[in-house]
Amino acid sequence: MAFCVRIKEPVNAVVNIQEFIQVCAFTTTPTDKDTYVLVSLGDRNQVDDIDFVFSDGTQIVFNEVGAHRFDGVILNTCANILGTFKKPGEYLFNVALLEQDSNIPLDVEVAVVKVART
Repeated sequence: MAFCVRIKEPVNAVVNIQEFIQVCAFTTTPTDKDTYVLVSLGDRNQVDDIDFVFSDGTQIVFNEVGAHRFDGVILNTCANILGTFKKPGEYLFNVALLEQDSNIPLDVEVAVVKVART
């Protein structure tokens, strides 16, 4: 059984311009395993420099260590996110798909967004 998590993000972004981001979780075979996605910032000091919301307007809040846990992940679907970066710089995102009960990582992806002024 193979699991996979993917993030589709802009490679380059502009300060204060809303960007479309997707986080997807897949499996190659049917499973009844419950999973969650953990997204953490490479630099927790950037937590106030981003504003992320789901496409329905629900705010995504990163905690004091720069992490957000997406519970109730439905495999073979994607979460649509609108993200705004408030300061220029490089933003590193570690995205992990984990098994709910054991916290065992099933897949990990790293993404970098370079943000510049207009």
